[in-house]
Parts: sequence; C-alpha cells; structure tokens
Amino acid sequence: MLLQIYFEVKDEKAEAFEQMYRDVYIPAMQVQEGYLGSRLLKAFASGDGEDAPTLNYQMMLNFDTEENRQKWVASDEHQVAFPKAQELSESWDAQRFDVAGADGAA
Repeated sequence: MLLQIYFEVKDEKAEAFEQMYRDVYIPAMQVQEGYLGSRLLKAFASGDGEDAPTLNYQMMLNFDTEENRQKWVASDEHQVAFPKAQELSESWDAQRFDVAGADGAA
C-alpha cells in the first residue's frame, strides 16, 4: 500500500524539511514492520508561468499492508517524526492507495 502525504512548506523552511526527512523520517520508518521504502518529492513550477502547487512536497511511503501502515502510525517513532514534519509545514493532506499495478523497477 502507498501513503502519499502532501505538505505546504515555505521556501525558508525547505532545507530544514528535507533534512528532517533524511535525519528523522527515514530512520523512524526503516525499523517498521512491512516498510518497503519512501521518497520525498518536491514540486516545481511548470516553466510556462504557472506557479508550483501550494502543497509543494510529497512523501510517498510504501508498506506491504495497510495493517503495517497503521502500526507505523501508532508507533513511538511516528509520534516523534510526524510532529516534526507538521512543525515545518503550513498545512498537509494525505491519501492512501492500494497498488493496482507496478513495473517492478520502483
């Protein structure tokens, strides 16, 4: 299953947000049962005059099952990591997905 969390991060906090992902989120998730990997994506302006989206960062968290994702949310590590992400962001939203297909490369 894939959890996508979208964050609005101001430019002046972008470097700290990325560092928090590397130093806090990754180690916290790596000890979780069923954790398959994650990515932090940063949106950018399209180049045709359009601004980057307000929710300009996206964390993609992969777990083998929804049950293990829920264990992550209930874990002590999550209780430390997620508030740090919230502190560095103006707002956030999330969406859960079941993976319906994959090419095996990701």
